[in-house]
Amino acid sequence: MSRSSKLILIIVIVILFISAVGILLYKYKVLDKNGISDGEQKLPAVKIILTNGCGFEGLAKEFSEFLSEKNIDIIAIGNTRKPVYDKTIIVIRKGDNEDLRRLQRMTGISRFTMAKNETALADFEIIIGKDYEQYTKK
Repeated sequence: MSRSSKLILIIVIVILFISAVGILLYKYKVLDKNGISDGEQKLPAVKIILTNGCGFEGLAKEFSEFLSEKNIDIIAIGNTRKPVYDKTIIVIRKGDNEDLRRLQRMTGISRFTMAKNETALADFEIIIGKDYEQYTKK
């Protein structure tokens, strides 16, 4: 086999390998129109309580519409006692770290705190802060 034939064969093999890897990545990592991966759709929805922590009228309802596109089950919507939250935060009530990471990926909210309460209605609470717009932009 000549040197140029070997080079062509190597190039064809590399192209086929890259194509196969690309197809596999697309198949397993592709997101649907709502930003939910195929793997995420197979998991149970993350249960949350959604709380308006910044006092903007109707914000929790508006934010819930954004979250309805995700694999998130909103158990209750309400307001904090005092509207003092500048930053949106996830409160871990009885959820685990794996579900926390899923919730963070789906919402883009990285800030969290732990306030365990085994009698809570949901695994997590999202308290919406004044920075809410950065999480609802598409």
